[in-house]
Amino acid sequence: MSEEKIKEEVKEEVKEEVKEEVKEEVKEEVKEEVKEDLNKETLMNLPELALEEYEIPEEELENIQDESNGSIKFAFIGSGQGGGRIAQSFYDLGYHKTIALNTTPHDLEYLKLPKTQKLLMDIGEKGAGKDMTIGNAATVQYRQEIFDLMKKIFAKVDHIMISIGAGGGTGSGSAECLITIAKRYMKQLGYEDADKRVGVLMSLPTDGEASSPQVAKNAWTVLDNMAALAHKNLISPVVIIDNDKIKHQYRGLTAKEFWPKINNTIAGLFHIFNVISNQDSPYTSFDPVDYKSILSAGGFMVLGLTSVKDFTEEQDISKALKNNLSKTLLAEGFDLTTAKIAGSIAVGGSKIMSEEKGLMDKLNYGFDCLSNMCNKATIHRGVYEDNRETLRLYTIIGGLRVPLNRLTKLKNI
Repeated sequence: MSEEKIKEEVKEEVKEEVKEEVKEEVKEEVKEEVKEDLNKETLMNLPELALEEYEIPEEELENIQDESNGSIKFAFIGSGQGGGRIAQSFYDLGYHKTIALNTTPHDLEYLKLPKTQKLLMDIGEKGAGKDMTIGNAATVQYRQEIFDLMKKIFAKVDHIMISIGAGGGTGSGSAECLITIAKRYMKQLGYEDADKRVGVLMSLPTDGEASSPQVAKNAWTVLDNMAALAHKNLISPVVIIDNDKIKHQYRGLTAKEFWPKINNTIAGLFHIFNVISNQDSPYTSFDPVDYKSILSAGGFMVLGLTSVKDFTEEQDISKALKNNLSKTLLAEGFDLTTAKIAGSIAVGGSKIMSEEKGLMDKLNYGFDCLSNMCNKATIHRGVYEDNRETLRLYTIIGGLRVPLNRLTKLKNI
């Protein structure tokens, strides 16, 4: 057989093979076309709308700047009349990442916060009327609006504190829902330890206010609930402002002076630890890590301040520290042996620090005494110098159990 003939036969064979390959490719294409036709027959025939091309722009952040100069970037949520007042005091100190919520417009209007940082939870009522169920229902209904406002005002923060008055309807009723919302926000920021980054500031009613059975019941309920969460380390910290104790300590104030004086004092004391922890010291520093460890210790937290008038004897400073804890503006009855961690800071004038012989020995003795009072809890120390001609002692103690006598007293009123 000639070579030409062989080539012709091979060509014919190749043609047949190519035909088969092309047939398979065409089959696959036809299959896809048939599938598309079948899908079109079964799918809804929806019209195209111009709205499909419209993208909802992200709401611009307010770009609120924290001006506290503290080591921890706090945000505050004030709920109800009492909680709003507390939040206002922190705002005035530079903690501008603050929002206020209420079910009545009158209390919101009274607060000197930007309108964009106030939210009326309008549920058709003129307030909660001491009814916690109304306060809770309002917060549940507005939970997304609250979250959106937090996102707009807070942006990036380290810790959220929720301030409430334990006795009313809005603040007391909103507490647990606000804790849930705040934790959700912190988790969205990427924090895995959200339980340690959401705390509560709560004011307890005076005995006169608590003579109302409803007020006493509300205060007991919310304090008991917060104690349960704190005990399980699901919030940190809880700070109690006991208005009955404060009323007896601040006698003689006019009605106009009373609330601003109290709230400014507690906010100022809270603020001092945040500022000091952001300062270097040539002696001993109470640094941001120390401060954060106390804030995240769980349980209840107390803060105190006292001036040392006489420190000639070694025990004078330790006595002042004990006195410090009785001037905390907080509830009575905390068992210091339940404390997990504490901070004690001495701030003295430059003349005192340079001329008072043996001062460091006396301070260390006082710090050791505080450690013994707190059952060997870890004590973070700080010694600082300023331009005032006094020696002050600041104390912060975390991880405490609930003051049972105050809880029992509210329950029995």
